[in-house]
Amino acid sequence: MKNINEFYSNTEKYMLVDGDLLAYKLTSALEEVVDWGNDNWTLWSDFKKAKQLWTQSIAFYMSLTKSKNPIICFSDTKNFRKQLDSSYKSYRKKIRKPICYKPLRDWIEKTHQCFSYQGLEGDDTIGLLATGKYKNNCVIISGDKDMRTIPSWQICIIDDQLEKVDNKLADYHFCTQVLTGDQADGYKGCVGVGAIKASRVLLDKKGLPELWEAVLQEYTRNKYQIDDAYHQARLARILREGEYDYKLNKPILWSYEYEHYRNFRENQKAS
Repeated sequence: MKNINEFYSNTEKYMLVDGDLLAYKLTSALEEVVDWGNDNWTLWSDFKKAKQLWTQSIAFYMSLTKSKNPIICFSDTKNFRKQLDSSYKSYRKKIRKPICYKPLRDWIEKTHQCFSYQGLEGDDTIGLLATGKYKNNCVIISGDKDMRTIPSWQICIIDDQLEKVDNKLADYHFCTQVLTGDQADGYKGCVGVGAIKASRVLLDKKGLPELWEAVLQEYTRNKYQIDDAYHQARLARILREGEYDYKLNKPILWSYEYEHYRNFRENQKAS
């Protein structure tokens, strides 16, 4: 699907839905506080309404994108990034999920085609499917900016706008994330580098080799080690095809040209 005409004319494409985000959004909106009097308060939610809203949302996005096959992607209970860095999304332990979230997810898993890979977030599952099994035949439904690091057609549920993210743009957004970090996800990136500075660092870089070289140069300029940049990249990287071992159920961590850059820096120090 190279252009928008091909996109809309393909009515057999798959719709990869960020189940975590959409289910959370819908069930959050349904919660109501009930005052029973005598200082008794409870939270109330209509599960039947939650199922109706979910069904309506899926139908809406299928119609909007002219898709036939919705696939719902959820996060596993374990997250490999938390094993890499204990601060990753650590604040979310304190955030309560809506009371209807778990029942709705259970219902979705019984009534829809769902995917979830061991140790991965829903974003990773989407990334693997969008660049692997359903490459060039899918559209991503999400509202997470991290999805822009995945080359694919996408709809953002915040504004329902369609966008095509190609490989060049996806790599650019990935390298931007490595530089700026993500406060919401709890990884710091290259401290002192914000969005504006990152755009200057990556300006006019052609392809991943030049982008990644620029990232490493900026980390080095800010007195970081090469390993620091790779560590942040492994937290930022939404997995693509070839970056997950399906037999061992383990991610293949970001190691692009690692030996080359490590040896190069060590030789520089030695000289």
